[in-house]
Parts: sequence; C-alpha cells; structure tokens
Amino acid sequence: MESREAFEARMAQVIWDNRWKKESAYEVFTKSHMCVEGARVYALEHCVFADNFPRWFGAIVANCPIASARRYMIENMYVEEVNDATIQNGHYESLVDFAVALGLDRDFIYHYEGRTYTKLAMAYWDRAVRAWHWTEAFAAVAGLEAARGPAVLKLGGARPNSRSVFKSLGLSDKAMSHWQAAETADYGHDGHGDMTLKILSEHVTEESHKARILKVLAETMQVRWFHFDCIGRDALKASGVSLDTLQPAQ
Repeated sequence: MESREAFEARMAQVIWDNRWKKESAYEVFTKSHMCVEGARVYALEHCVFADNFPRWFGAIVANCPIASARRYMIENMYVEEVNDATIQNGHYESLVDFAVALGLDRDFIYHYEGRTYTKLAMAYWDRAVRAWHWTEAFAAVAGLEAARGPAVLKLGGARPNSRSVFKSLGLSDKAMSHWQAAETADYGHDGHGDMTLKILSEHVTEESHKARILKVLAETMQVRWFHFDCIGRDALKASGVSLDTLQPAQ
C-alpha cells in the first residue's frame, strides 16, 4: 500500500508539472520587468481572486463531513477575510492596501470584477466547489496554496509571491503587509501549502479516488497557469515590454 508521504510527493509533482514546468508571462514580468504599472495589473486581478477565495472554502465546508478538515478551512477563511494575527488585518484587505499603495482607487478595487480571463478562471473554481465531492473541490481550491508550499517549492523553479518579489517598488511596510502574511501562512513547514497535501492524503485512500484527485490537481494548475500567463502578458504590456519573444498562451 502506498504511504501517505508517497501520495503527497505524487501530488506535489503533478502540481509542479502543470504550474511551474513552463514559465508563465507573470514570472517573466516579476523576474525582469517589475514596475508599478505592471504591478497594478496584477494587483487588480489578484484582488478579485482573493475576494472569492474564502467563499470557495465556505462552499466546500457546507459539503464536508470531516470536522478536522472543516476546522482547517474555517481557520483559513478567517485569516483571509477577518484577521491574520501576524498583521492584524485580513488577507483581502491587506491586498487592497497593496493595490492602493500602487495608485489604485480603493472604491474602484472593491467594485472591480476582473478581466475576461479572470472571470473565466473564477467560474471554473465556482463550479468546482459546488458540483464536486468535497475532496475534489478542496484539491481544486486549496491546491492553489499547495502550488507555493514547501513540498512543491523544493522541486525547483517555483517562485513564491513574497516581499522580495515587490521589493524594488519601494513601498511602505504597511503596503507590503499582505506579502509578509503570505510568507508566514503559506510557505512555512506547517503552513497552508503543505497542509493541503496532508489533508488530501489522509482522506483519499482508494486508487481510483487518488487518480481523480491527481487529475483535478493537474487541471486546476493548468487553469491557474493560464490565468497568471494572461495577467503577466497584460502586466508586460503596461510596462511597455514587447510580447514578441513570449510563447503563445496555451
């Protein structure tokens, strides 16, 4: 019988293969062309994502019969939407602070619904949490955190969204508090990233079920890669960078 650790390693590899094996335009932007204009593009789209993220967990919780998994998701929702003790603010509001520091209007951010590719990505995760078994929905949504967790990062080539990515923008500590919170919540040994894999390995034991979870993880990473590639292309355009050298989005 496969150990939980072996299944977690398989899940991490599938995540890496579909999210990090091929560099998206967003990674090109952050590595070589970071600027305020491009960061505004990213911040706006990511605010839409962050506003929806805890709602997806709420939908999964409603269909999850496992108390320990529900507690994990509720705790995750709390730091996203209400308060993270490390920064005394919720992750969404701290992200809005980041966007405002880049020159965007707060009220505009609150009412912004995203570019077409963001709406399409949101629709994928909305359907996942309402139509699928809780483990599949959890893989689709919490897997997005696992993509930047230690088990995936150690495979190489993956890049966490941390303060170092945006350091060159010269923003205040308050404006950067969202990324400080993300470093603590997602990237540590006991952070949200690897907890996704641990919860799935505990509750997914049948081979057919494992195969389905691996397929969901591959699919959700493909959606996320495409989403980030589209954001990155628009961020590069806003930065005045030619897209001629980029590979076509897939």
